[in-house]
Amino acid sequence: MKHRKSLIAASLIAAGMASVPLAPAGALEIKSSDVHPMGYPTTDAIAYMGELLNTWTGGRIGIKIFHSMQLGGEKEALEQVQLGALEMTRVSVGVVGPIVEEFNAFNLPYFFRSVDHMHKVVDGEIGTDLLNKLEAGGLIGLGYMDAGSRSFYNNVRPIKSIDDVKGLKIRVMQNPIFIEMVNAMGGNGLPIAFNELYTAMQTGVVDGAENNPPSYESGKHYEVARYYTLTEHLMVPEIFVFSKKVWDTLPALDQQLIRKASALAVERERALWAAREQASLDKLRAQGYEIITDIDKTPFIEATAPVREKFGEKFSDLIKRAAAVD
Repeated sequence: MKHRKSLIAASLIAAGMASVPLAPAGALEIKSSDVHPMGYPTTDAIAYMGELLNTWTGGRIGIKIFHSMQLGGEKEALEQVQLGALEMTRVSVGVVGPIVEEFNAFNLPYFFRSVDHMHKVVDGEIGTDLLNKLEAGGLIGLGYMDAGSRSFYNNVRPIKSIDDVKGLKIRVMQNPIFIEMVNAMGGNGLPIAFNELYTAMQTGVVDGAENNPPSYESGKHYEVARYYTLTEHLMVPEIFVFSKKVWDTLPALDQQLIRKASALAVERERALWAAREQASLDKLRAQGYEIITDIDKTPFIEATAPVREKFGEKFSDLIKRAAAVD
């Protein structure tokens, strides 16, 4: 089945190439995949990256974006990048965990203290080291993009302290870390598919869930879970990577241009994400929904310490290094 999916993805890429007019000699069309649609911060940032490269090289280098899962999910796209059939893709760090397991540390609750702390960690020595380790897996790490902070929402009561989490049935992603995270706070973590979540909250299977503001707002989850509290217990960045097989064939100048455009794309994506997140919160407030921001996170951080210790034991050095970043 995996081989069949790879063949399908490769054929779609080839079909896309067949529809492109002949390019100048030495031209490079970077084919890039993303599960999100155009208009999303990550896809818009990659489009911006393509515009920069096109301008700097007089049209010799450009990017063709295969958005909205045209080439399958993140795992399938990553495999195509490793094979060299696809030049670039944007994925969640969980997808590269099997290649560089230290990336899994980013899934620990309160690994990052704030968005600013996250940026300093991933843009500094720690983040660079992890990206460099991807080369052994056939990938060139180009940068980190924001995916927001995950917080709790429910329809039982506003969460103003950790005591308010007690007894709440909270939907989480299907990951034992997230289940135990909610349980450690006194709630009941239940793994449910995202496409089943609205109905699950509507029928009382769960009392609420946790996600970033744009997902809460665009999914209309506020209709069945009106209380949203910015606990910001998870901040998991995403990355975009380039095929090492293709990268090694490129002139040094092209590699430099791609890295420069990548850095500017990261800046663009983070600005777009911050604006989108704020727009979602503003829309919710304007419609009368309660957004709780004044909350002491210390009890939440302390309650989840056993989860970090259990699942982060093998990453203890990385956790200490990240905590030491001011």
